[in-house]
Amino acid sequence: MSKMTTFVPLTKLRPFKDNWRIQVKCLHSWKQNTPFAGDTFEMVLADQWGNKIHATSKRSLMQRIQHVFPIDSWGVIEHVTITPAGGQYRTTNYKYKMVIAEDAVLSRSDLADDRIFLSLANYEEIENGTKKPAFLISNLTFCYIHIV
Repeated sequence: MSKMTTFVPLTKLRPFKDNWRIQVKCLHSWKQNTPFAGDTFEMVLADQWGNKIHATSKRSLMQRIQHVFPIDSWGVIEHVTITPAGGQYRTTNYKYKMVIAEDAVLSRSDLADDRIFLSLANYEEIENGTKKPAFLISNLTFCYIHIV
């Protein structure tokens, strides 16, 4: 049983330790195959303050994670690793990503918060080129740009 009773905001996560306890909502998930990492299970998670983070795990953990964290549900994760978010494209603007490994403790949460945590890109930033191209733009914004 864990002795930690409070939840850490996603903005406070740092790579120097792995004893974090966070309460998050699964906003989106997908399977990915890359030559470097092989088959992985990817997610975008948000905390109750609206902060978002990209999370990744081995595909072998996918069913375990999906059982506890179906999309739009809240759960608690303990003992995750935080690494710098690298690569050309990033799914969130947070500088770190979360790695959920075999030793992570996953449980459901009784938090009831129906917010969708949607963050659309600013049209003017996209049009004038000040929006960083390495950050993905949501499909809704992408459709809006082409409709106008």
